[in-house]
Amino acid sequence: MARLFDYLKNIFLILILLQIAPPILQSLKKQYLEVLEPKTQIGLLTIKGIVYDSDYYIKFLKQFFKNTNIKAILLKIESPGGAAGSSEAIANEIEIMKRESPKPIVTLCENLCTSGSYYIASTTDYIIAPPSALIGSIGTKIPYQFKLNDFLKHFNIKYIPIKSGEYKDSTDPFAEITSEQIAQLQSVTDDSYQNFIEHVAKNRSQVMLDNAKEWANGKLFTARQALKLGLINEVGSQTNAINQLKKLAIIDGEIEWVIPPKDQGLWSFFTGSRDINEFSNTMQTSLNQYSILDILYFIAKSPPYFSRDAPGLCQ
Repeated sequence: MARLFDYLKNIFLILILLQIAPPILQSLKKQYLEVLEPKTQIGLLTIKGIVYDSDYYIKFLKQFFKNTNIKAILLKIESPGGAAGSSEAIANEIEIMKRESPKPIVTLCENLCTSGSYYIASTTDYIIAPPSALIGSIGTKIPYQFKLNDFLKHFNIKYIPIKSGEYKDSTDPFAEITSEQIAQLQSVTDDSYQNFIEHVAKNRSQVMLDNAKEWANGKLFTARQALKLGLINEVGSQTNAINQLKKLAIIDGEIEWVIPPKDQGLWSFFTGSRDINEFSNTMQTSLNQYSILDILYFIAKSPPYFSRDAPGLCQ
C-alpha cells in the first residue's frame, strides 16, 4: 500500500512539473536571449484625433527623451490638426528636447497628417507616409464665425451685450460685426499663418519661403505629391520607419517598443482626458474660479465637442 502511495505521489509531482515547466523554460529562454541578443528600446507615441491639449503628449515625449535606455522615438500621427496653441506647444517642446537630450525622432503617418498635426511632424527629423496618405492643409483659421443677429431680429428678440473694449464681441454670434473687427481677426489669422510657414521652412530644408504658395495654401496633398514638394522625406510604411530609426540611431538587432499606458476606456471617451486625476483637478480648478452660471454660459457659446475643429485659432 505504501508503494502504491509513493507511486501515485510521484505521478502527481510529475504532472505538476509538466504544468509549471513550460513557463519556467520560456522565462529562462527569454532571459537567455536578452543576455545574448539585447534589444534596443525605442519610444512609440501616437497622436490621434483632434489636438486639443498638449499635456499628455509632452509628458511622454519628455520621458522618452530623458530616458537614456531609449535610443530613438517613433511618432505616429493620425490627426487632422486642432487648436493652434496646443500643436505649437508640442512642436516647441520637441525642439527644446532635441537640443537638451538629442536623439532621433521619426514621424510615421498612415492616413492623415494635416494642419496642426503637420506643424508637429515638421519638427521631427524624418517624415514617412504611404502614397495615398493625406498631408498638408497648411493654414490657419478662426472657425464658427457665423452670425445669428438676423435670426434674432426675425423673431423680434433683443440682444444687448454689455462689453468693455471695441473688439470684445468680435466672435459673439449674436452681435453685429464691423469691418474693423473683421480686419482685426484677419490680422490674427495672418500672423498665426506666417508663424506656421516660417516654422515649416525652418525645419524642412526641402521647402523655401519663396515658394510658400505652392505648399502653404491650405491644400491637401497625397504623400506622393507631398514628397515632390519636400513636405515629407519618404513614401513608405512601418518597415521604412524602422529602417530609418535604425539608421539614425545606429541600431543593430531587434527593437523593444516602449509605449505609454493605455487610455482609461470610456472615461477617456466621454471626458477627453486620459487621466481621471488630471480631469478631476481641472474640473475642481474651474469650479473654484468660475460660478455655475459662467460655466453654463461658456458651454452654451462653445461649439459642439464632437466637431472637426477646435475653438479658437485652428491649424
